[in-house]
Amino acid sequence: MIIIALVSPTGGAGRTSLASAAATQLSMLGRPVTLIQADPVNNIEFQLGFSESSPRGLGHVLLQGDSLDSVLKPISTGFQLLPFGRITVAQQLGIDRILMEQPDRLVKLLQQDQFSDNSVVIVDLPRWPSPWCHAVMALSDLNLVTLIPDSGAILGIDGLLPHLLESRGASYFLMNRFDSSKVLHLDLWTLCKMKLSHRLLPFYLHEDQALAESIAAGTPLAEYAPRSQLVDDQQKLCNWIDSEIG
Repeated sequence: MIIIALVSPTGGAGRTSLASAAATQLSMLGRPVTLIQADPVNNIEFQLGFSESSPRGLGHVLLQGDSLDSVLKPISTGFQLLPFGRITVAQQLGIDRILMEQPDRLVKLLQQDQFSDNSVVIVDLPRWPSPWCHAVMALSDLNLVTLIPDSGAILGIDGLLPHLLESRGASYFLMNRFDSSKVLHLDLWTLCKMKLSHRLLPFYLHEDQALAESIAAGTPLAEYAPRSQLVDDQQKLCNWIDSEIG
């Protein structure tokens, strides 16, 4: 099993849209893929075209012992989704405590039969830092950190980088919502390159209004605007991921 963690040091960096695109593209490449929503915000189903979020999911598996079969959802584009489910603040605090005090619970979950030995598990994590980030990055084979060309996001690298270096898997950074015609974006790209060297991927995801339109329409971007620049960018990234994980 290959575990890919999607994380970012700031909100609005496009983790969830990238997670759904990566799950779709990698499944099209013949990989058995499970997409796990580990973010309590739990909005990934809207990006996949569902009209509402699932009431039960990953949170209830960890907290209440729900079976995986009862919460896993097959997606028409070829992968399976484990949504987070709707939980209260008190339940979220209980899940955080489990992750910090009983990290083996997550290990045992991923060892269940619903995850095949040759599967790819993509985990959409909450904004760093969180107990979910620490727990998943201790198990992941590849950490993909999404950045946006914003000074706050770039400053957040400094706090995250030491933890990535201690992580089990390889870590790379990806610039999202990038516009090469903007001087500020180019300046921040240069700064990231100085900070991260080879860990900054040499390509980026363009800023594309079609993404917001596709979410509003409840249609995956690849269906809403199949010829958009962002879809091409996502395909290039997924080809790189497919090669990286072997």
